[in-house]
Amino acid sequence: MIELLKLFPDALFGTLIIAVACSTLGVYVVLRRIVFVGAALAQLSSAGIALALFIAGLGVTFAPLTNPVFVALMVTLAGVLFFSFRTSRSRIPQDAIIGVTYAVAAAAGILLVAKAAHGEAHDIFLEGNILGLTRRDTLVLAAITAPVLTVLGVFAKEFLFVSFDPETASTLGYRVRWWDLLLYLLLGLVIAFAMQFAGVMLVFNFLVLPAVTALLLTRSMRGTFAISIASALVASMCGFLLSIGYDLPTAPAIIACSGVLTILAWPLARMRRDR
Repeated sequence: MIELLKLFPDALFGTLIIAVACSTLGVYVVLRRIVFVGAALAQLSSAGIALALFIAGLGVTFAPLTNPVFVALMVTLAGVLFFSFRTSRSRIPQDAIIGVTYAVAAAAGILLVAKAAHGEAHDIFLEGNILGLTRRDTLVLAAITAPVLTVLGVFAKEFLFVSFDPETASTLGYRVRWWDLLLYLLLGLVIAFAMQFAGVMLVFNFLVLPAVTALLLTRSMRGTFAISIASALVASMCGFLLSIGYDLPTAPAIIACSGVLTILAWPLARMRRDR
């Protein structure tokens, strides 16, 4: 198995970077009950990738408009601003707005890819191309992830405070809406860059399953972050090995391993509660 890993060192390293970034942010996603915001942002990012492919197929030569990362980032950040500056007085429930965004973004992405010059990009667009990661790609991912994790670490108390008790935080002078916006921006930034390699399914998996596994196994926040990251790394390694060793799609193999870890954590959590 070690020999197999030597065949794709950059792909493995890039996968682990995405796993760490998304599983860390995933703790906030699950705690704040904005799981489907993560899904909607992932779909918006994928729609941005599809839009770039479509524009390139039209013969447009303006580089930013044909760059999948740039267009995905712009579309995702637009979604971030839309979701973060929500109003409680709206007649439409927030979850309905998220659902509409998810559905429209998914449909738009598929239609744009279908009409793009590179129609064969459809599978990569949905499932990602983890094994196609290069050394340059991993360095870009590392350059994006490092400052994101630094901000999350430096302001961990503030993020947790406004996540658990926004009313009290607001009373004590915290600008809750701006902290929300910052968290959404970090989330959107990571999703936009991870999407082009990992795809919708794997990004959404890393945002949800590792955090759920951690919350089942521990009650401390430090332990939650540690187990979430560890769970994502173990699932990535195991899924990567299984996909190469048994010729399986890499992203679904990693997701399956994440699912197994979550399923195993469930009875352990019940045993702890019964004691």
